[in-house]
Parts: sequence; structure tokens; C-alpha cells
Amino acid sequence: MKKILLSILILTLTNVVNAEELYLRCIPKITQVKAGDYVEGDILWHRALYVKFEKEFDLTKSNEPETVISKIKTYLIDLKGKKDKTNYDKIWYKETSNTKSFDFEDSVELKKFISFTTMNINFDGASWVGSGNISQKKIENDAVQESNISWFGKCYELTKKQFKKRIGNREFEKSVE
Repeated sequence: MKKILLSILILTLTNVVNAEELYLRCIPKITQVKAGDYVEGDILWHRALYVKFEKEFDLTKSNEPETVISKIKTYLIDLKGKKDKTNYDKIWYKETSNTKSFDFEDSVELKKFISFTTMNINFDGASWVGSGNISQKKIENDAVQESNISWFGKCYELTKKQFKKRIGNREFEKSVE
């Protein structure tokens, strides 16, 4: 019985080869305004992404380990640097030899509020970029307010310490110029 338990423990521990963490901060610049009071060129609240990757063996698929996401968190960062956690209904991840791609999608439908949001973050082997769309309708003062925008921005890879440090959007933008 001890040998069986030890074998299970060894298999569990060796199933995960190693773990890697990714910390990103993206500066989203409005590229298109289809509806609403936004202005092309304006900077939205920054987007932040934390991902923990692990390499796992699955002999039913391959003899080589595959990279999987064991943890993922997304945030909006306000002007003062405060992170607000965001949630997406659907998340996809794809990795090839030197590219990585994250796709996020979220929708909310309430009686007086409808929203559909997408975000894509890509690594092309040299740099990270993000893009997204935000489409919202809400009732405000007995009138329908609509906004529909697209954004694009460069993303910066950070250390864990840099990611945890509270830094305002303008200050961060100046630091990477």
C-alpha cells in the first residue's frame, strides 16, 4: 500500500515539469470610435495580465510536455495605479514555437445595461501587443447611452515586484517612453 501511495505521489509531482509566471501591463489607446463620447487617441485605463504557466505531461496526447495555464488574472488599472480585478466569460490560449496568444471575451445582459467586450494579447516572438473592443448600451436619465470603441496598445513585460508596485498610468507611460 505504501508503494502504491508513493508511486501516485511521484507521478503527481513529476506531472508538472516547471512553472513560469508572466506579468504584463498594456497601454490601450483608442483607435476607433463608432459611438459614444470617447476620442480617438485617448488612453483608457491600463490592462494588466498575470499568468502562471506549467508544463504538464499527458501521455494520452504526446510524449512531450505541453504548456498549460494553471492560473490567470486580468485587471484594469486606474489613473492612480489601483488594480481592479476583471473577469472574462471565455478565455483561450494558443502557443506555437515562438508566438503566444490570449483571447478574452465577456458579455453582460441586464435590463438596463448590455455590454460585450473582447481583448486579445499577442506575443510575436519579439514584443507584446494588446487590442480590444468595447460595446455598451445603458439607460441613463431615461435615455439610451451607447458607446462602441476599439483600442490597440503596446504591452510591457514586468517583474513580479514591478507588477505589485502601485504606479499611476501617466507615471508608468512616462517610464516606458
